[in-house]
Amino acid sequence: MEEEIREHFRDLIDDETLEILIRYAKGEMVEVDETFRVEGVVVGINDKLLLRRGREVYEIPLECCKNSFKLGYLVRVKSKVIRSEKDYDILGDVSRIIQGVFLGKNGSRFALAVGKSVWICRGDVECERGDLVEVKGFNVEDTFYVISHRVLGKANVENIWIKVEDVVPLRVINLRGRVSGFYGEKVVKGKKVAIIYISDESGRIRVVLMGENTNLYKDLDVGDCIELYNCYARIGYDGEIEVLCDDGLAIKVF
Repeated sequence: MEEEIREHFRDLIDDETLEILIRYAKGEMVEVDETFRVEGVVVGINDKLLLRRGREVYEIPLECCKNSFKLGYLVRVKSKVIRSEKDYDILGDVSRIIQGVFLGKNGSRFALAVGKSVWICRGDVECERGDLVEVKGFNVEDTFYVISHRVLGKANVENIWIKVEDVVPLRVINLRGRVSGFYGEKVVKGKKVAIIYISDESGRIRVVLMGENTNLYKDLDVGDCIELYNCYARIGYDGEIEVLCDDGLAIKVF
């Protein structure tokens, strides 16, 4: 069949078109989308290739070449279904390995102390506070997506927090204290917001929880210890300094 098609079209078709014509001649359904392109990092490999691009995950059915992919590879896919090596390009391995101390998690996100900085990571990890962890993953915007991890042992959690009295607007901060008040939940410009107050020995400050961090609100009681990582200090609507915890992470410490 292949020779007949080649002889009929001679040099007028490429190999990809030839493959489509052969499948069509066999009575197989052929879906052609020449405009389909997606580039992302491999985060899963089974009967489908899972590619993360930004905050979106694409599922590309795999009919071949499963062993060609590894977690952390940057891949460009040129077809809605991967049927041959012509349907994709492997652009390289963009994963990296870091070590840090596990601080705590909120949902699928967790905080990892790496030296004097804190990384906000996303991934399914089973760790305890103080675990020294080695994680392999990749960055998307301000989040580090973890594709594998292992616990190396225990380590001390260094003092990486500032006092309430030292909070200065327009800075990214790490802050810890005890819940000292609640101001309720509301929706602002389509986003869910929860407002609490936390206090330490130096003072009291308002904290605006946004995004996934709002899920913590109903789990808090007055007196609970809470830590805020990579949050943004700003001047609030009433002229008072407040802490915005949106892209940052809020965790309850037990």
